[in-house]
Formats: sequence, C-alpha cells, structure tokens
Amino acid sequence: MNNKVHASGLLFDRRRPGINRLLYAFFSMCRQVYWLNFRLIFTCAIVCISTYTAHAQLNGSTIQVKGDEIIVKINQRSPDYQLVLNYFGIQEDSLFNEGNIGSILAQQGWRLIELNKRSAKIARLIQPSDGDIYWGSQALIFDFTGAEPLRPGYPGNVAYGVNHLLDNRIIYEDAQGVTHFFLPGNTEATKVILSGNFNDWSTSTPEMTKTDSGWVYSMSIKPGKYLYKYIIDGRWMHDIHNAELEPDGHDGYNSIYFRTNHTMHLSGFTNVQNMMLAGSFNNWDPNEIQMKKNNQGWSLDMYLREGTHTYKYIADGQWMLDPENKNALPDGEGNVNSVMSKGDTSIFQLAGFQDAKVVILSGDFNNWNTASHIMQKTSMGWQLPVVLAPGNYAYKFIVDGTWITDPANPITTGFGQEINSVRMIKPNYVFTLDHYAGAKEVYISGSFINWAEPGYKMTQVQGIWKIPVYLEPGKYTYKFIVDGTWIIDPDNPQWEQNEFGSGNSVLWIESDAYFRE
Repeated sequence: MNNKVHASGLLFDRRRPGINRLLYAFFSMCRQVYWLNFRLIFTCAIVCISTYTAHAQLNGSTIQVKGDEIIVKINQRSPDYQLVLNYFGIQEDSLFNEGNIGSILAQQGWRLIELNKRSAKIARLIQPSDGDIYWGSQALIFDFTGAEPLRPGYPGNVAYGVNHLLDNRIIYEDAQGVTHFFLPGNTEATKVILSGNFNDWSTSTPEMTKTDSGWVYSMSIKPGKYLYKYIIDGRWMHDIHNAELEPDGHDGYNSIYFRTNHTMHLSGFTNVQNMMLAGSFNNWDPNEIQMKKNNQGWSLDMYLREGTHTYKYIADGQWMLDPENKNALPDGEGNVNSVMSKGDTSIFQLAGFQDAKVVILSGDFNNWNTASHIMQKTSMGWQLPVVLAPGNYAYKFIVDGTWITDPANPITTGFGQEINSVRMIKPNYVFTLDHYAGAKEVYISGSFINWAEPGYKMTQVQGIWKIPVYLEPGKYTYKFIVDGTWIIDPDNPQWEQNEFGSGNSVLWIESDAYFRE
C-alpha cells in the first residue's frame, strides 16, 4: 500500500538509502539465524541504527521484546506517538475512549494489556514468521520523521491553534481583516520594533507608532501561526501579555500568535459545566481545547489548517457528535465522527471500472483508511471531491478490494508492488533537471520525503525533467536519481556535505505569509 511493510511492530522502509546500504550487510549475515534469535537481531539493529545517525535513532522504550512477547508503548507525550498510531492503524478515539485496538490488529494476535489516560500498551507473542522479515535488500528500521529541521525562528505547519491572550487589546483583527499589535506602556522608549517570522525577524522595520498609552502597529497577515518579539530601544523581549510562548533557542522565549480563520459554534448545552473539543487536528486529546461559554451556548475562535478534519465535542466527559453538523465519516473501526472541511476542493477521478461495485480512495491524508472515502459512480467512471491542505499526498484506489495506482497520474513513489500515486495540491516549487534528455528515468528524493527511494518520479518536458511540489518554508536537502545514479543538482550552487562524501543540494523556501503593503 505504501513504503511500509508491517512485521512484528517493525518496519522495512525504502526511504533511507544510506541506512539501507549500511544495514544490508549486517542483516545478510543474520539471515540464517533461527527465529528465536530474532530478539538479538532486533537489539543489534537498534544499536547499529543509533550509531549511524541521530536522525535515525529509535526510541528503545517504544518497542520492546520481553520474554516471548513484543510490547509496543503508545504515549501521547512521546515524539513517536503519531508515527506509532499511523503505523499500526490505530484510531485514537477508539483506543482511549473505547479500549478498542481494531479488528485487524486483533486478528494478527495483538491485544491491549494496559490503558491509561494518555498511554497504552499492546502486545503479542513472537511468531515463527518474525524470523523471516527481510524484504529484498531493504533494511529493518522503525518509521520515523527524517526531515530537515525547519529554519530556526520559523514555525512549522501546524494543524490548529488557539490564542491565550491575557489582554484582548494587545492583538486583534478588525472588520477589514487587518491585524493590530499593541504594546502597552514603555512610553519612555524612543523606538520599538515589531519583529517576527512575518518580516524575517527584521531589526529595523517596522517601527511601531507611539501613543499616549503604548505602541501600535497594523498589518495584514495570512491565517496561521506566528512567532514575534518586541525590540525596545535595542532590547529584545517577548510579549508579557501573551501566555502562548515557546523557547527561542537562546534562553528566552518567542511569543506566539495565531491568526484565526474559523469559529466553532455549539448552540445550547448551557447546563454543561465543561465543554471540550477534540479531533484529528489535535490527536484527539480530550483535555487540550476548551470551548468558551456564552449566552447562546459555546464557541471558540481558532486557526484551522486547510483540509478535512474529524472531531467531536466532550460535554462534561461525554463524547458526542456535533448536532449542528450533518456531515460525518466512519473511522474504519466502527465509530463515526463529525467532519468539517476548510479550503479548496480537489477532485479525485478514476476512469472506467464501470462494473465495479465499490471504489474507495485511500491515502496518507486519511491514514490509509479503507472505509471513509467511498467514491461516487459517474458515467465516465468514479470520482470524489476531497478538501486537502497544500501538500504532496500518496494515494491509491481500492476497486472491489484490489489496490491500484492512478492510471492517469504519472507521478509515483515506491518500488514494485509498493508503488503509490502522488498528487501535489497547490505546488509552490518546481524541481528541474536539464542536460539529461537521454535519460530513461529520473526521480527526485530528499529531506522533504524522508529520502524515500526511489523518490518522486519526474516527467520530461521538451528535454527537461520537471516535477512540481509543495514545500513548507524552511531548509531542504535533495538529490536527483538519473537511471539509478544519485547526483546533486548541477544548476544549484548551494550544497552541503553528507555522510557519504557525495554531497546534497540545498534549497531554502521563504515564507510568504506577510502581505507587505
């Protein structure tokens, strides 16, 4: 279905060629070992990977082998949390609210052995098949995020955000959508600069305007997450009237402001003491997002990333669908969640297959769910409108139970039977490779796809290989693979050395979040 092959809580991953080459020799030596020595092989693999690169370190407390069992810990505070859920196909609300790990894992012998408020453990017996967990020459590694860190001082793409202003006067939007920043006091200062990721942390502009009660500045910004500070006569300080902070990496803090774009409304339920909101955007944490009570019911202004989100309300501890929203989706585990979409609609189409009974769209945008996105039959085939945030998405169609790639889409990633189609939503950058018109196949791989091998397949247009992609602001490293040979970008002078001494090309994507007027 994708680049991952399940095997006892472990994973073959085609996305890290360096690790693959390093570990192939190791696993070749171990291949004939009797299956009960699997635990020794697993432990050695972790040591080997950990010494190879910090980006490939495995969390030894996540997957353990004790006695004859494999035990997987699921902890909401762990950096591996979402990866573990996605890998095992576990739905958060089903697990933490119903204690249900899902029928597929149950059939594989997994069982729930511990369940707490924010953590759980699943386990199963080691099986003879666990000793034969090789896939060609691929290495044995756990799934992890190997992307490059974002540019310091620039926030990553967040799914949602809620402001926690101690004084509602300090930042607000007017009816025209202009954002106003207000710094109270400091009237003895001679110059105050508002600096943040929206103006590339400028130390000279914009200068705030002095008033009798403080300093003000107004500008237009897109919805999203913003980091900022004030520079008061050369002295940097975070906003003491804003409770939302994060470390700046220099023993200080950046203030956080979310330019909101969505309001949650729930009429009635005024007898409820506590109303919470949980959904796919916050990993279904029931204690994180608190609604605000008013005379009509409950509401909350928030930033919500483009895309499709599932959610529920929690009224005094009781989970419930949104009574004002008729749109709902099954989660594949017997539960139903309210669903809302934000952004533009993309149409997925599959021509033909008129005799099929059911066609389902499944991809990384819905955690490869096999039940939620049932396509609609048309006179030409099948289609389904889906709201997705800008990004690059792997997907397949399931035609009467058979997984197929999109025959109309030449952009793919993966090997052999594990090939997925890839669709770019609102691409903002085009990778190009000239001077290789005679090449048979060209792929691109890099930190933006965790160095997937072979990466994204490029197409040739008038002798030039091209592929449009969507990239968040930040730093990326990449390479082209020309007929199997990895090369840096000959037309990009920016590069850095890698662990193989062969170099990686470097690309920076700047933020366009600030509307300079």
